[in-house]
Amino acid sequence: MRNITARAFYWIIIVFLTFTVVSKTDGVSVARPIRGANITTSPIQHIVFIIKENRAFDNYFGLFPGVNGTTTGKIKQGKVVQTIPLNSLPDSSVNYCHEWSCAHIDVDGGKMDAFNVGSANTGCNITPYPCYATAKPGFIPNYWALASHFVLNDNAYSSEVGASFVNHLFTVAGASGPDQAHSAITNPARPAGTSSLSWGCDSPAGTTTKLLNGAKVFPCFSTFATLADDMNKTGVSWKEYAPQSNERGYVWSTLNSFPSVRTNSGVVPWQNFISDAKANALPAFSWLTAPFPQSEHPPASSCAGENWTINAINAVEQSPEWSSTVIILTWDDFGGFYDHVNPPTVDGLGLGFRVPLMVISPYAYANDNPSNPHVSHALLEFSSVLKLAESVFNLPSLGKRDLTAGDLMSTLDFSQVHNSPLILPMRTCPAGSSSNTQPVGDLDD
Repeated sequence: MRNITARAFYWIIIVFLTFTVVSKTDGVSVARPIRGANITTSPIQHIVFIIKENRAFDNYFGLFPGVNGTTTGKIKQGKVVQTIPLNSLPDSSVNYCHEWSCAHIDVDGGKMDAFNVGSANTGCNITPYPCYATAKPGFIPNYWALASHFVLNDNAYSSEVGASFVNHLFTVAGASGPDQAHSAITNPARPAGTSSLSWGCDSPAGTTTKLLNGAKVFPCFSTFATLADDMNKTGVSWKEYAPQSNERGYVWSTLNSFPSVRTNSGVVPWQNFISDAKANALPAFSWLTAPFPQSEHPPASSCAGENWTINAINAVEQSPEWSSTVIILTWDDFGGFYDHVNPPTVDGLGLGFRVPLMVISPYAYANDNPSNPHVSHALLEFSSVLKLAESVFNLPSLGKRDLTAGDLMSTLDFSQVHNSPLILPMRTCPAGSSSNTQPVGDLDD
């Protein structure tokens, strides 16, 4: 430093501050790179992130034309592996085990042959092995219509090998903790005799989630930032449209786990999404989560959940904001359902299993697949949505998985309008399919 003049040193500092912002994690200052240099000029002014529940890719789209799907699965009986045909998926399924421990059994070191073992306690260990199931053509016709008209990705994964809570954390923060060792790996467990609809900061005293290092902590985090924190700092508008504290599905109101934003006016009832879309009042970034009966979380109906999602998407497509919007539709974890693809390993937490992911926009276009621009094979995960927001809205990186996640820009082409709106009708669902049926055990065990 003695050989650097004071003026030169001054300009080095200015350049450094131009390309970084500083955040604090547990009192330690951490440089966080700004994505400004990577911004792609685009017409996008609104990103809508719709997160449904508990479906593996093969479970919903394994038979969809042009994708990496399958008609069969592998089961393990002792040391013997057998190949079986996939069952026809029913409208209402069992809530199969899909927590950290079960999920790692299912993967079986990458062999993808032990889902019947991981879900043995929920009835998938006997013929016909019902967690090995796939949607036949016509089962979810509106979802398949969206996939045919816009972009379906067959190489997208949940962010963590586990269940809802930890993967929802990734959808807002690109992480489930401030570092890998202190990352949550399980759904929160409540003390015996307590009851609550919450997994966040207003959970009953004694509620804990397990961390990768084995510790157990209350599911309320101030040690790592969310995308909402950065949008607040930079003046980018946002809302989390989610079930409220008196509704089943409130556990998926993920910002409730972060005291810095949980009481923000941006956390609003999910019903407000339709009215905001119709009033051309959507914020720059939206999270949209369904209440339990329309979430598609077993035993909730696939049909009722599909109708709920289509109603929300129709509202955006019929709004003037459609021309400046990209909707990302995905499912938060695999729900214990069979998928034949071994997830890539990026760190000690994930990636998790393949899940369906659709990009719905006038500009949706699979740049990686010239022969079929409606099917993308680009490697994506939930943090990819945060990475897209950082690029579009010139936000700093969270410095977590968003740094390395696949780029959703590969599924967008702004050179022309590729897709007109696709307004789809509501379906008539099986009797009782929209009922508020209670799963066996906790909501998302």
